[in-house]
Amino acid sequence: MEAHRSYERFEQGQHAAGGGEPPHHAQTAALAVAVIAALLALATFFSNEALKEVITGETHGATAHARLESNRVKIDIARGNATLLRALGADTPSGSGAAAKAREHEMRVGEHLRPADAHLSGEIEADRSEVDHANSKHLALELAEVAFEVGIVLASVSIIARRRWLLGAAGVAATAGVALLTVAMLFI
Repeated sequence: MEAHRSYERFEQGQHAAGGGEPPHHAQTAALAVAVIAALLALATFFSNEALKEVITGETHGATAHARLESNRVKIDIARGNATLLRALGADTPSGSGAAAKAREHEMRVGEHLRPADAHLSGEIEADRSEVDHANSKHLALELAEVAFEVGIVLASVSIIARRRWLLGAAGVAATAGVALLTVAMLFI
């Protein structure tokens, strides 16, 4: 029983020395730091994943763009060949063979290269859209990380300074981080 009274006196002394702060403030703040740190780890993981999506999307877009440029060069060469064959066929008695070859080149462009061109253009637009989406998500997650980091700092300082209002400010920062994390995961 005497130990219990001693502990109560200790708590009262701590309460008085702490400027009126409740006796378990340090434990509450330490728990807040741990929870906010866990949320920070989660936001960091998702932020890194979003960044990977950005990089992968940019790589896919660059590859599709290179294929598109290659296809357009093929189209230009095929047109040039068709024009050359027509010009050469006009001057020779067997011009009908050259004209047939020219039509064959034009058909190749119409049947194979132009549809591939349209497909690659669509693929580039889809990749660009995915990259924009991942960039937006990454930004929101980075802002959530900042809010969690500020919350951790404020909660840590509240332990040292023994000020509950700093712990409340840490809660506000952590709440902002949770809101940004939620927006990034559900709405972006």
